[in-house]
Amino acid sequence: MTMNGLFFSDESMHNLYVNNGEYSFVQQIPQILFSLIICHILEVILCYLSMTDIAVYEIKGLSRNSKNSEKILDIMDCMKRKLVIFFVFTFFLFLSYWYFISAFCAVYQNTQKIFLRDSITSFITSMIDPFIIYGLTMILRIISLSKCCKKKCSFIYRISDLIPIF
Repeated sequence: MTMNGLFFSDESMHNLYVNNGEYSFVQQIPQILFSLIICHILEVILCYLSMTDIAVYEIKGLSRNSKNSEKILDIMDCMKRKLVIFFVFTFFLFLSYWYFISAFCAVYQNTQKIFLRDSITSFITSMIDPFIIYGLTMILRIISLSKCCKKKCSFIYRISDLIPIF
């Protein structure tokens, strides 16, 4: 909702005024796409801060002796720092989102219905988006692993590894 509110500009407000408050989905497509891209970027950052599975696997791979106990403690300290940064970052992010949405809805009372429609459309788009991303990844992997293209298209498999990051 915050990303949708950030993309409400003077031009979009003027278009709403000119159209007598009529909702135009075509005019909102760029706003929805930009909102989706920014949300993906934030998701990548938050996943980097919250995912500790690599550190856990690294700890499991170490043998239990006095040499590795210091390394295990260093890995645990790094995990703790990442998680503290994650929780502090998300707390301030949610706090600023709450404040922005409250202020936006208080100032632009006549656009609340359109803002809600845009938010619902963005939510539905964000629910469909993973199917598109992982479907594209699956198609690229099928192409790269097929018998006819196995040696020629190894770069397609590498591309399919990078797509889920976004």
